[in-house]
Amino acid sequence: MPFNRATRQNFLPAPVINYVLGQTGQSVLPKVGLIKRLLVLFEGTITVTLGGGTAALGAEAPWSILQRLRLTANGNTALFDMSGYGAMLSSLFSAHGFSGYGGRPVIPDSATVPGPASTAFSAAVFAAPNSTGAWRFSIEIPLALSDDWRDPVGLILAAAPDTVLTLEATWGGTFFSTVAARTTPILTTGAATATMAATLTPFVEFFTIPASPADYPDLRRIHTWTEQGPQNIVANGDQDVVLQRGNTLMRVAHVIWTNSAADGTNVSGRQLRFNSNEIPYQVSRSFDASQQRKRYVRDLPDGVYVWDLYNTGTPRDAINTLNLNEITSRSTLAGATIAGTSDIRTLTEQLIQLTGAATGSA
Repeated sequence: MPFNRATRQNFLPAPVINYVLGQTGQSVLPKVGLIKRLLVLFEGTITVTLGGGTAALGAEAPWSILQRLRLTANGNTALFDMSGYGAMLSSLFSAHGFSGYGGRPVIPDSATVPGPASTAFSAAVFAAPNSTGAWRFSIEIPLALSDDWRDPVGLILAAAPDTVLTLEATWGGTFFSTVAARTTPILTTGAATATMAATLTPFVEFFTIPASPADYPDLRRIHTWTEQGPQNIVANGDQDVVLQRGNTLMRVAHVIWTNSAADGTNVSGRQLRFNSNEIPYQVSRSFDASQQRKRYVRDLPDGVYVWDLYNTGTPRDAINTLNLNEITSRSTLAGATIAGTSDIRTLTEQLIQLTGAATGSA
């Protein structure tokens, strides 16, 4: 029978990771069934003491409290390797395109706007002297594709004796500062200070292993999100990011900064180029803005540009890069002030074919 009729869904919490400024904490996932995804919940209490100064959210807060979030298999294979802000963006994209019938928005338009309920998302700085307030947000780490009737691709057999899955959270080394930086969650003036007490709790969504080996899913592919860069920008004009070859590209997103701020106005056009001379995608900034509303029912944050090759929920437009000599994403800048922090960070979603794995091996 199909895998989806031979299994059932389960949710289970994994060990909590405590917030410790500048440190890395780990959570070893339970050895249960076939893991589909992690839902990682951040819950914290911020305390702000103004002392005559002010406090405000930094450019990529609250997610910048996480310097890096990584999920590894056996300590060396990175299934998910993103900054906190990058993890927020991958969560947004992962909420769309599974079934082809639209998505389920999980990231509010603004960090200061609550989600469906105040207990689900809160990231406001409480500016009264000696005040406290809650920070709550969630990050999705998708391992398998498909949220509908199709058998999922990318499930990880966590129950295997030789499989160890570890979630690592590296906390940023600076929580507040009078010097603005995208890695600093709180920007202060004067004598203002801020502290945080928080936890990160992973919840594991997994499926039971079917009783019959004939009903096992295909475990020959893994699904990954990774973040590369930053790649420096030194002048206006074409900014080429050469993408890694060898796997199947599903999404490629760029976060573009110029003059120490996310640049949502000076990217005049973009191209996705194959082998230098083939250009299957060529779009303008206005086209990007229109597609965002259609695909995600919202605007993307300033400076975020995406090649969404899996928005239909089918592999039709995904790119098998093994057949290409080179694949380049080009963003053209015009009129930008190139100063301060000016760079491109690249987020890549891929399917990777495993060598030596048999269909349905579990």
